[in-house]
Amino acid sequence: MTDVRRESEPGAPRRRFGPRPAGQAAIAVAVALLGFLLAIQLRSQEDLADRLAIEREADLGQLLSQLTSRSDQLLADIVDLQARLSQSTGSAEQAKALLESARAELGSLQVLLGIVPVEGEGIVMTLEDPEHTLGPDVLLDIVQELRDAGAEAIDISGLRVVARTAFTGHSGDLAVGGTRVSAPYVIKAIGASPTLAEAMRIPGGVVDAITSLPGASVRIEERSSVSILSVAPAPTFSYAQPQPRR
Repeated sequence: MTDVRRESEPGAPRRRFGPRPAGQAAIAVAVALLGFLLAIQLRSQEDLADRLAIEREADLGQLLSQLTSRSDQLLADIVDLQARLSQSTGSAEQAKALLESARAELGSLQVLLGIVPVEGEGIVMTLEDPEHTLGPDVLLDIVQELRDAGAEAIDISGLRVVARTAFTGHSGDLAVGGTRVSAPYVIKAIGASPTLAEAMRIPGGVVDAITSLPGASVRIEERSSVSILSVAPAPTFSYAQPQPRR
């Protein structure tokens, strides 16, 4: 008879698992963070009611298209990283390259989520409003124009602006992400400073809209270095709970 030994019996060979390559671990972190980012974007849909209330009707189609495109891109990134994770069993050189790539992507995601301070070329805008005529729609227009012009990070009066940030309140009593702010409003944006400044000064754009209001004015400074030290608070979930890894 053939002697069959089970793994639980003494003397039976046991499978040994070595440590996971660094590239796999780094990409796993990036996959998890991408999933977290997608969850945040889904969570941010709850803020759309406030934003749509002050959004111009002509901009609703563009806003919906941007949200749809961003969701599709995040899903595609997750699928791509999962595929790379399953194939990351190559040489040490390949593992090192994957690790460096994962670190770069992780840094980009951290900036996008607003969870790390950033510094770089950009502009600083100062909005004066002595007559309390600026409403939340003005802040929303500024943020949208800055993002369209390629701003990589935005801060309004010490508050980090991310995808889920809502602008609420009324003239003279504005709130950014639920936190009240008061004039003068200081807006920092990191990106190509000439491009960002030009986007603000487009005829019929943000600057013209602000200066048309009684007493309101805006000053734009192009700087080689702008520091944004504020970070966005982590979202809270009422029902979603992470599952243990299997």
